[in-house]
Amino acid sequence: MLKTITTALLLFMLAPSVIFAQKSLSLSYGIPEINWDSEGNLDGLRTVNRNGWSITLSGYNIKENGVIYGFDVGVNRYGNDFQFDRMRFNLKQVHHFSILPFIGYRHHIQRTKFSAQANLGFGLGIVPIENKTYQDDKNFQTIKIQDRDANGNIIVRPIYDLTFSGTQVVKNRVFPLVKPNIELHYAVGEKSTLFVRGTLGISLIEEVIVRDFQKVVFESKEYQVNHSTSFSYWSVELGYSLNLKK
Repeated sequence: MLKTITTALLLFMLAPSVIFAQKSLSLSYGIPEINWDSEGNLDGLRTVNRNGWSITLSGYNIKENGVIYGFDVGVNRYGNDFQFDRMRFNLKQVHHFSILPFIGYRHHIQRTKFSAQANLGFGLGIVPIENKTYQDDKNFQTIKIQDRDANGNIIVRPIYDLTFSGTQVVKNRVFPLVKPNIELHYAVGEKSTLFVRGTLGISLIEEVIVRDFQKVVFESKEYQVNHSTSFSYWSVELGYSLNLKK
């Protein structure tokens, strides 16, 4: 595994030199979404997405017949919360890098400034984050209400209080990733375009990160839940491309 991680990191460091050797460059910013699968005996307890983003840099060549070949490097970040009912507890964000050679085809729509493009990439996702332990002092109170004590003083108390402990484990730090996408470009000059892109990132590993909460205490009863993600995602991106050479 260490050899695999080292090889992947070397590829990621070498990728910028490969990209900038291409005839065209593009840079895009997107909002990705991933899914966390949930198992256990407390159904209402979930991990949910919050404030994710992605940045992708691409270098590519376009042949006269419209065929495209190139290289993507990117980073996706996913903010996420531990949620029960309407209240959330912030868990530290997770992220991965990606390195993907790709091939595609661009079709210019006649008598317009628009062109359509489809790409298919296959490469690696790399997860650099550390494993993590959650302790019993990680707790959050949900749906607070006002009440009065025996002396008539106003007090605020939760309807329920939830405490959890467990682990977050990165089971696969390097995973194969397939990335199909479609793009719509609008020419803003002889050498540049603005584009919108719809992307799927399909992980070929079922479990990349697993959160195993062995002890969840809710209303004095103990439960166990398990949340996992493959890092498969979808996103909508906005970008800019520039032709560097004729």
